Amino acid sequence: MKFVFRTAIAVFSIFLLVGGIATAQDLQQQLSKLGREAAIGYTAPILSGWGNDLNSGIYYSADLHNVLGFDIDVSLATSKITDADKKYVLTLPASMTVKASDLGLNGYAPNTTVTLSSSGTNPSYPASVIANTAVGNKDKVPIKTIAGGTGIIKNGTTVLGTDSIPANLTILSLPGGYDLGSVGIGGVPLVVPQLTLGLPFGLEVMGRWIPPIKTDQGKFTNMGFGLRYDIDQWFPFCPVDIAIHFMTQKMTFKSSTDQNIFTCKATAYGIEISKKLFILTLYSGFQLESASLTLSDYTGYNFETGQSIFVQGFEINGKDKSRFTVGARLLLFFINLHADYSFSANNVLTLGAGITIR
Repeated sequence: MKFVFRTAIAVFSIFLLVGGIATAQDLQQQLSKLGREAAIGYTAPILSGWGNDLNSGIYYSADLHNVLGFDIDVSLATSKITDADKKYVLTLPASMTVKASDLGLNGYAPNTTVTLSSSGTNPSYPASVIANTAVGNKDKVPIKTIAGGTGIIKNGTTVLGTDSIPANLTILSLPGGYDLGSVGIGGVPLVVPQLTLGLPFGLEVMGRWIPPIKTDQGKFTNMGFGLRYDIDQWFPFCPVDIAIHFMTQKMTFKSSTDQNIFTCKATAYGIEISKKLFILTLYSGFQLESASLTLSDYTGYNFETGQSIFVQGFEINGKDKSRFTVGARLLLFFINLHADYSFSANNVLTLGAGITIR
């Protein structure tokens, strides 16, 4: 039974982690086609979305458990995607060097290169381009030459001269996204399992843990810890339940070759209120939060030379700084079903189910 449960969680987690489309290996391969500036613009929405998801599903009632009462719950959080998340503007370098053969220019020796420019009186390509992010559509975005452009023709270090470049030749193509906005409920999804245990003195401890899951696509882990405290115990005859919470957690993703791809750290603290109406509980809350997402070093693309280079990793901060949540829970004996919607920079829909012993 333990093996079956662990395997089910593993398969479910990996599948939903990237919406059934984008795997860690996919992301790594796409990054190899991008330089640092492009990688930041490309990955920011999907990494920020996972950070928003981690800070979701922490509570679904302000009525804390009795001592040794517990919940075992699995939530699916989906950070909504806005139109602004689907595109980013990439400023192209002042010059780029490509092989003449890659441009489709014939009549030159095999090693002949063409140095193109985005500035001057006869620019050969635009200074910037609007590209798709990792959550955008799947279409590649070509960077093409423009009419009237010129290029410096070289063979090794020898300059052969300057030549006009035909328009609409593809210099290179930027990768498309995973079209997450059109998949399912239109967001960046993440599955979040949680165990909650009641303690004395109106305290409750929360734990999140997915053991290292290794597949052909990569290795994923997630772990976190949190506390909740019962506020309404100090107010006799209080008509509603009130609690405060704190949660911190860390998620990592490695490639199939055990190379770090990214690490996400999230922290949240807030207050929630709920009212039980027979088997239905209505709840809401306000939360302050943060998420930092670190993309590890990788081998990327140098737009200026057209060669692969080492690219230093970078950190992205999640867009959500606070959220207001409204939701409802249905408790059928020991079966717990809940759904809530959080209003924030990127709104988050959370659906969950589990068992509870009060």
